[in-house]
Amino acid sequence: MRRSIGIALVIALLAAACGGGGGSGGPGDGGSNLVNDSNGEEGQEGYVGHGGATVSLDSNTSSVGSASVKVEIPDAAGAGVQVWQPDGLTQTPVTAGGEYQFSADVKGDAGKSVRMEILWHRADGTFLVTTLGEIFSLPTDDFKGFTLAAEAPDEAAQAVPQIVTDAAPGASFTLWIDNVSFRETSAAPGSSVTPPATP
Repeated sequence: MRRSIGIALVIALLAAACGGGGGSGGPGDGGSNLVNDSNGEEGQEGYVGHGGATVSLDSNTSSVGSASVKVEIPDAAGAGVQVWQPDGLTQTPVTAGGEYQFSADVKGDAGKSVRMEILWHRADGTFLVTTLGEIFSLPTDDFKGFTLAAEAPDEAAQAVPQIVTDAAPGASFTLWIDNVSFRETSAAPGSSVTPPATP
């Protein structure tokens, strides 16, 4: 069962992303983007469907660059897209106690409710806890930027950011995600995180 942790977390609706953000990943200051492919243009393998969702590259819709990741979401709770490293198998390394920010530009073909989350894991891959963002309705006209900020819990060494439904939406729908960023905004004392090399 997912449970929230009593740490700093923020969901912020940012300015319409059609004019915001940069090619290196989502908006906001901080360290290097730990997501090696922020919009799937190098291949969508790092974007993994969850809960029965399917993922593909859409070269006709984007907020930044020339493509976005298209996610077909079934009528199911917890369905959506997870952000892994480009091989689709490796989680993103983090440092316990570090402050992290997950941001993305999103839109949908229906105003369904979703939430941003960060799944934290130990170095051996065992699950620790999930940081839950606030539930929000997908914009349908244009991409908008959303952000979730959190402190990595004790023992955390890896993380998987995701955008998923909180409850069954009542019908299947499509979500697009672009300009994705996962950054360390302040490191724990004496520690650092280096983005893994692209295979």
